Amino acid sequence: MKRGGGRKATTFRLDPRLEKGLVLLGEVRRVPLNRLVNEAVGEYLDTRAATVEAELEETLRRVKAYRQADADFESAISRFADAEAESAAQDPVEGQTTRAKGPAQRLVRELIRG
Repeated sequence: MKRGGGRKATTFRLDPRLEKGLVLLGEVRRVPLNRLVNEAVGEYLDTRAATVEAELEETLRRVKAYRQADADFESAISRFADAEAESAAQDPVEGQTTRAKGPAQRLVRELIRG
């Protein structure tokens, strides 16, 4: 078995004030600096992960609430389109369809419409 349980050596640059605090705490507790750093990072990750998880759950809750509140959105668009189509004949802003005057116009319109 590897020494240190297969841990990888990693280098970090610490603020000198933090390093002094770690050294002092290590001396007082009689604990290696490596263990102190691992404990600190572990506690930080636990706290941050819980915070991020709570934030993501809140975001998901808000998205679900939005979708439920606006569940009728698609049918509302469909109803609007139907109403527009029904009143198109009375709408003075709507354009008018004209018949193609010749074979070239018919061909162009067929190409455009697919």
